[in-house]
Amino acid sequence: MSPLPILTPLPEKVDLDGWRGEHAAAVDELEALGAALEAGDWRKVDAGARWIYEVLRPHNEAEERDLFPLLEEIGAEALQSRLYEDHRQMWDLTLQLLTAIDGDQVANPESVRAIGRQLLGIVIPHIESEEKLMLPLLKGRYLCTPDAVTSEGYLILEKKLLAPETWSFIVQAPMVARNRKPGQFFMVSPFPESERIPLTLAGGDPKVGWIRFVMQEVGATTRAMGKLQAGDRLYAVAGPMGRPTELVEEGTVVLVAGGYGSAAILPAAEELHAEGRRVITILGGRSKERVLLAEELGAASSELIITTDDGSWGRKGIVTHALKEILDREPVAEVVAVGPMVMMQACAEMTKPYGVFTLVSLNATMVDGTGMCGGCRVAVGGEVKFACFDGPDFDGHKVDFQMLRNRQDWYRTLENEATDHACHVGRAPAGPAFVMPDLKEPATELDWRSLDWATLKPSQKMKIPRQEMTCQEPAIRITNFQEVNLGFSPEQARLEAARCIQCKVPHCIDGCPVGIDIPRFLQKIVDGDPKAAAMVIKEASSLGSVCGRVCPQEKQCEIKCVVGIKQLPVSIGRLERYAADSMLGASELPPVDPPTGKKVAVVGAGPAGITVAGELVKKGHEVTVYDALHKPGGVLLYGIPEFRLPNSIVDQEVGVLAQLGVKFVMNTLVGRSITLEELQKENDAVFIGTGAGLPKMLGIPGEEAKGVYTANEFLTRINLMRADLFPNYGTPVTVTKNVIIVGAGNTAMDAARAARRMGAENVHIVYRRTRKESTARIEELEHAEEEGVQFHFLNTPVRLIADEKGWLQTAECAVMELTEPGPDGRRGVRMTDQRSLIPCETLVIALGFDVNPLIAQTQKGALKTLKGGVMVVDEETGETTIPGVYAGGDAITGGATVILAMGQGRRAAAAMHKRLMGP
Repeated sequence: MSPLPILTPLPEKVDLDGWRGEHAAAVDELEALGAALEAGDWRKVDAGARWIYEVLRPHNEAEERDLFPLLEEIGAEALQSRLYEDHRQMWDLTLQLLTAIDGDQVANPESVRAIGRQLLGIVIPHIESEEKLMLPLLKGRYLCTPDAVTSEGYLILEKKLLAPETWSFIVQAPMVARNRKPGQFFMVSPFPESERIPLTLAGGDPKVGWIRFVMQEVGATTRAMGKLQAGDRLYAVAGPMGRPTELVEEGTVVLVAGGYGSAAILPAAEELHAEGRRVITILGGRSKERVLLAEELGAASSELIITTDDGSWGRKGIVTHALKEILDREPVAEVVAVGPMVMMQACAEMTKPYGVFTLVSLNATMVDGTGMCGGCRVAVGGEVKFACFDGPDFDGHKVDFQMLRNRQDWYRTLENEATDHACHVGRAPAGPAFVMPDLKEPATELDWRSLDWATLKPSQKMKIPRQEMTCQEPAIRITNFQEVNLGFSPEQARLEAARCIQCKVPHCIDGCPVGIDIPRFLQKIVDGDPKAAAMVIKEASSLGSVCGRVCPQEKQCEIKCVVGIKQLPVSIGRLERYAADSMLGASELPPVDPPTGKKVAVVGAGPAGITVAGELVKKGHEVTVYDALHKPGGVLLYGIPEFRLPNSIVDQEVGVLAQLGVKFVMNTLVGRSITLEELQKENDAVFIGTGAGLPKMLGIPGEEAKGVYTANEFLTRINLMRADLFPNYGTPVTVTKNVIIVGAGNTAMDAARAARRMGAENVHIVYRRTRKESTARIEELEHAEEEGVQFHFLNTPVRLIADEKGWLQTAECAVMELTEPGPDGRRGVRMTDQRSLIPCETLVIALGFDVNPLIAQTQKGALKTLKGGVMVVDEETGETTIPGVYAGGDAITGGATVILAMGQGRRAAAAMHKRLMGP
């Protein structure tokens, strides 16, 4: 295989002449600065210092962005660190010099000369080091840009057939290639409508930006992917993901692979071989044509052993026979086995009596690859682990292979089960007989057609009842995924907004986490100008149409409404939706301040991150948002169903930010694809809005049964991967006759209502507390009840019972009782001896989430966290324990509301702007 296919457009090589030309110009400027210092020509000294700060500093920053990563790749970290420190010292001394000069006057000439000489003593040797050390080291190397992919997708550079239905791909994916390590994998969505599938990285070139992987056609998505050719593009490629393979530092390592597991062990073999280590590789296959990458692995191994079931190549037999021979003949420090489940289990059982550390790769089926969904959970040493986050490599002596086979069987048969399932509702647009209802007429005794809106008296306003929003009828809406709440008509909106009495002290603003000027936008609606109202909302919120649909206004702004003291409060949330929707698709944009030259990185494209991006781009800063998924929106897309928040609404709201200049880099997992330190070097400030992505489990017997989902996996398959449109879209989901949802928050309501639309006849909410303690919105509880969801309060599952094939059949629940209130006034719960059995073949766990600890783990204690992974931040600014790095949203609270995350994002954005602009 050639190292790079000819058709590949090569990235730009390091321009040595260009860098050296800039260095030559710098030397001339520095000589002039030195002469001016000695002559006491302070105006020229001031001009020289300004040149350093305004011209040489951007040159230094470009070096850090484009060249320093290449130094790290070739192992020149010490040189990179020294040059980096030089930059900081010269910038600091330059500022000292500029501060000490006032026109042609200085207070202490000798002190100024000392600063100038110190500055020159750093800059001149620094340039010499770059000329004599850095640039020669980088000769012939390529610049690696931070852009993950163009809007067209990820280019397939080469595709080769390795074995029947088994292909080798080389794909241009710079962000995956730059930090790839042995054992890691990536997620690929070959088409917009396809599922995300995990594939092991078999190699790559960080300088040129391509990766290599091996794929076997085993399902509908991979079969379709097998039809692609060089020159085609993959829709989404995200990675690298997972932990690198843990390779022992001394002793012989035995690598064992079956089938396309060869691709997974190749990077480890190459790394060990480069270190001069003894590597023995055992490859197995049913026949000669099923043995993969033998030539490459032979070149990277001290010894290569091939086994085939039929004896057509190498030894006749299986890999464990060869492994036993090696274990008997010589000391082995580690075994790494990758391949079919039965092979990995056999290898682990073989090595256990020998006490040899053995890793197996559990590259199980995943939905997102970041730990968010919990679909790849496995039991290791009695603890639940997530293969995509904690692995994919685990101690083979501790893995529960029976549980893993059980789950693997579920995923293997999922497509057939879903295809044969009786449920077909929601998988296609509503039929021709379905017609959306008309919006309601205004409800009021006033003659609203002839009202003088500008002179409405308080007595007239008090006669206007709270307007009722039009909704789909329950019997109709459970047959489709279209939005349930249909909004106000213009006449209803004006009447409802007119109910606001325009308080002199508007407490409703205090109740809004982002501080929208509520009376002002309501008055714009009364004036008949919803777009002007939307512009008022956009002053404080980038997601008006979203918040108007999903935020708990009844617990925030509306509970503060003075009208609500004697009547029902003004429908602030529904009016926010009405106003903001009037701007969807409009060409008008919020004003943007002139560019500041400051750069900000935002990690996470959910509500908090989007808010920070919107606030700071309007202040003139350059903002780049990084996210691990292929579309921005975060929980707004994967967590909230279309019937409550259409994806098109999120797309349009985010589209406005793109028009304002926000750059979105998707398929990029910060902590793997790019580190926080790299973002800090490239930007003046960083915001972390990664959300709460690790699902909480029940921790009860039977939880490993087939049919048990976390809410994230269940909803992500439906909301983002469009399992509601299966098989037109490639991702299935198991929904049976009887479904249990554990929990009673908004996520639980979403899962329950989605299950009804997917055809479940009996959907049960099981919650250990009462309705009063439910964190779900009242509207969501009512809608769920209207749609036939059954509630079992003061109940909790204690055991899940499966059939002989591992499929869930029944949930055993314990009846709970409330205890007396504690010091905080909240009543606790305790379990009674009473039990009940609820039939269910599908169970969805919606008990909340912990924060994904990936970024904190990579900081080795610098980023302080509390229980559940929540990050410690300054209450006033949102700044973390790392200066210049801020956080907000679920990353600092655990699972909370969209609007709370936005409020924290707005707080952090204000502090970041203040920091960026200085005193």
